[in-house]
Amino acid sequence: MRTTDYLIIGAGVSGLATALHLQSLGKVTVLTKGTLKGADPYWDQGGVAAVLTKEDRFKKHIEDTLEAGYHHNNRDSIRYVVEHAPKAIRFLESLGLRFKKEPFAEVGHSEKRVWRTSDFTGQDIFSQLLKSIQKSKTIEVLEDADAVELIIRNDRCDGVFARFGEKAELEPILAKHTILATGGLGRLFEKSDNPRGAAGDGIALAVNAGLEPMDMEFVQFHPTALAAPQDERYFSLSEAFRVFGAKIVNAQGQSFLQDYDKRAELGPRDVLSRVVQLERANGNVFLDMRYFSPKELKTNFPEVVKRLKPLGFDLAKDMVPIMPVEHFCCGGVPVNLQGETKWPGLSAVGEVAYTGTHGASLLPSNSLLESLVFAEAIGKAMERRHPLDREKAVDVQTPLIAPSVVVEDAPQVKAYAHRIAQIMSERVGIVRTSENLRLALKEITEIPARDYRIQRRQLVCYKMIQACMARAESLGCHTMAQDIV
Repeated sequence: MRTTDYLIIGAGVSGLATALHLQSLGKVTVLTKGTLKGADPYWDQGGVAAVLTKEDRFKKHIEDTLEAGYHHNNRDSIRYVVEHAPKAIRFLESLGLRFKKEPFAEVGHSEKRVWRTSDFTGQDIFSQLLKSIQKSKTIEVLEDADAVELIIRNDRCDGVFARFGEKAELEPILAKHTILATGGLGRLFEKSDNPRGAAGDGIALAVNAGLEPMDMEFVQFHPTALAAPQDERYFSLSEAFRVFGAKIVNAQGQSFLQDYDKRAELGPRDVLSRVVQLERANGNVFLDMRYFSPKELKTNFPEVVKRLKPLGFDLAKDMVPIMPVEHFCCGGVPVNLQGETKWPGLSAVGEVAYTGTHGASLLPSNSLLESLVFAEAIGKAMERRHPLDREKAVDVQTPLIAPSVVVEDAPQVKAYAHRIAQIMSERVGIVRTSENLRLALKEITEIPARDYRIQRRQLVCYKMIQACMARAESLGCHTMAQDIV
């Protein structure tokens, strides 16, 4: 039987950062469903928002976050995240990461406060965290390990039952503390920029353990993804292009955003996603960067230029076809400002967690920030209780009965997953109707899946659709068709 002090489920930025904050307190075990490379958010072009200049103020960052979130946010959480942002930057710098000397402008931010290492900051952060993890003597990473069911006994979480590789049998991993860091749920939709493993697993684990997710209706779509997937994943072109001056045009090369919103290219993601989807009904929509010289593009977006070139796109010469794709879920498992859920022994961090920071729509470059800030918050909370935890042993004496799961053939599982994604995209996408939500609920629950992985997807979709049906009026990235004028 495996035991550890701290068990982290998920190996993205939030999971690895949390592991580093816990490494001095005891043994840390990180589970990843695939491989570490597969957890890499290598397409993330955003940055980390933080108030570090004399011109900026915490109050401005707080107000910008509230405005982007349609004031549906938790103010205490925003304040905590914003005020701890400088420390998050210093933490990354202490690992060896080097940010640009000047901050970048970003859509929705009233000041330049987005700190980047390159035009693939998410990749750089992940790579630096991984290097530090590999040097640690107290952190172990278990790959190809799928967390199937949380172990809840005596009103606390004591770890997880996990499935390794292709085995049908489950193995218990007992821990003093368990942290969900499983990421998002984008692959529940047909078109998403999320990695393959982002299927809402952490939400399902929590729901099956008796926790109710919050704000699951607020699923944000990114309006400017390259309309050409690679291995079923879409590549979102960040707002930085539009701040830089790129235009969104229709098939005739005409600008059209200003006809719907005076902010045009600088409008929020939820508004632009709706407008771009509407315009695509009349033909392709493009991101046009032909106004800029090759030198300007290579100076400001060298990695994106390099990534798009093999696909046949020269940003200085070609208009790039774009479309909205699922990007981020603002809801999740409710936690407090220490990252704790209502179950003692269980915390959550990153996109799987609901802190209330983002409200009804995410402000760009706040997602990485939230993950980093709450990773440290969990570390601090565990450090405070460490003297007590050090004296407490993991309970290996109480008998455990592992649940049995059904594992169906891979082609069948893939077919079911694809059908769910089709239903969600068609009926629970950017614009929703009561009738489509009702049909989605019916169609998804009728899928005759026995495989536990598909049943998890069905459960998370069910919770999402329920949340959508409970909110009859549009708010943020939850749009009901009758509210569109």
